[in-house]
Amino acid sequence: MNTLELVPLWHRGIYCIAIRNRLNEEANLLVRKFPDRMYSKTYGCWYVPYSPSTLDLLYQTLATVCEVRMPIPFNGERRLTCEPIKEKTSLPDGYRECLIRMRYSDSTRITYETQMRQFMEYIHPRKIEDISKALIDEYMIYLVEQREVSVSTQNTAINSIKFYLEQVHKGERTIYYVDRPVKDRILPSVLSTEEIQKLLWATQNIKHRCIMFLLYSGGLRISELLNLKWKDVDEYRMIIYIRGGKGRKDRITLLSKLALDYLKHYMGLYEPEDWLFEGPDGKQYSSRSVNHFIHKYCQLAGIRRRVSAHTLRHSFATHLLERGTDLRYIQTLLGHESSRTTERYTHVTKRGFDKLISPLDYLNQGLILEANKDV
Repeated sequence: MNTLELVPLWHRGIYCIAIRNRLNEEANLLVRKFPDRMYSKTYGCWYVPYSPSTLDLLYQTLATVCEVRMPIPFNGERRLTCEPIKEKTSLPDGYRECLIRMRYSDSTRITYETQMRQFMEYIHPRKIEDISKALIDEYMIYLVEQREVSVSTQNTAINSIKFYLEQVHKGERTIYYVDRPVKDRILPSVLSTEEIQKLLWATQNIKHRCIMFLLYSGGLRISELLNLKWKDVDEYRMIIYIRGGKGRKDRITLLSKLALDYLKHYMGLYEPEDWLFEGPDGKQYSSRSVNHFIHKYCQLAGIRRRVSAHTLRHSFATHLLERGTDLRYIQTLLGHESSRTTERYTHVTKRGFDKLISPLDYLNQGLILEANKDV
């Protein structure tokens, strides 16, 4: 019988319950339907925010299809036996300060700190100052074979260690040179124009509709959308200013007239004070909330594929390409540093495919002609 472990996990400032080990088909279905479940690429597992009632419900749910174990610090009553806000592994001296000094973004800083802590836990009790290339290679094998992390997570782990050795420890390059894994060439997920239309009109919530309008009409990353303020919307030039995007680069992108009309209506209803989109507490709207309602509206629209906010960005680029927009303009609108990143949309566009006929259809036409002759 398959065995799962419910393990305490400190992730992105929240105490959580991680679901460790490989899920069988039945457990996977139950987890995907569990309230507030999220997937961590960093840890390579599903997790949910911790509460005693959530832990109890998760245990009871999964125990119906597999064996479930709860190691320390969960005791027999399924309660925490340790202080949840303490982080066990300290970062190397000067690591966090160096990240802040070099102005790394909050999300990058949190990711690097998490990966560095995991590496230090792995090498314990050896000191971080004494690590070698052989030890780093050993850790990479552990990540691939034992943790089964993605290529992206493995690269982030390398970057976090490299940052310590290069920027904090000031080591020689021969120490931290590590072969990088070959990246998976995964095609972006794209919705058709018909699916986009169904999704955008699947809600009557004006804020949710405005968010989806902007994501699709301007090709925004979710972080860029959540950092928008009203002053970034230029209704006269019909453009949106993206300030401090990926790589700390500013750019402009398209502002749809339809999106602008809805935005003005939304501003009159909600009257946000600082950010264009704010939560009930007046703080920035969360990316988790955005992806949650997009998933909900996809179900209402009858879209069965897995869709996120980034899918709308992919769809924006692909639909522009299909309408004949030059790839260089699309690259600028998306904020891609390399044209090679933008060129991947040429692999999912349907442009020109309408003139192609599958050889099976040619064969089928021949079979029909032969059948008509017999008649």
